[in-house]
Amino acid sequence: MSSSTYLADNTSVPAAYVDPLNTKNNAPSPSAITIKWDEAANAEQKLERIITQKWIANFPEGQEAWSEFRRTGYPKLIPVANNNSGGTISTDIQIRRLPFSQNEYSTNNAEVQKAIQMLTTPADNGGTRLWWDVANKGNF
Repeated sequence: MSSSTYLADNTSVPAAYVDPLNTKNNAPSPSAITIKWDEAANAEQKLERIITQKWIANFPEGQEAWSEFRRTGYPKLIPVANNNSGGTISTDIQIRRLPFSQNEYSTNNAEVQKAIQMLTTPADNGGTRLWWDVANKGNF
């Protein structure tokens, strides 16, 4: 497919997930966003288009893609089928940060404790949001 054909596609949307082994893991498409740019779309829809394409382009650069997802809430992703976090991580908005390592606790505990108090919710777990993390608030 040529790039011009791809960019003109105003019908393709993210696919639903169909688990070939266990239908309980099936999930509907998380979004109806298309590829083609739509100048009449609202700011949130335009951002979703941009970040969805950036996510695709960043495929081999996982850290950048994950940061954009946490910063903007896009692309809309299929939630995990089994959330084993014990309730510390939201199934809908997914993991927000990595907890401090055990080595950091062992070698730098006083500073780790200070850093934890500076988090949006003073808890060192994957569900704690960072100050720039706006995934459940609008971007505009």
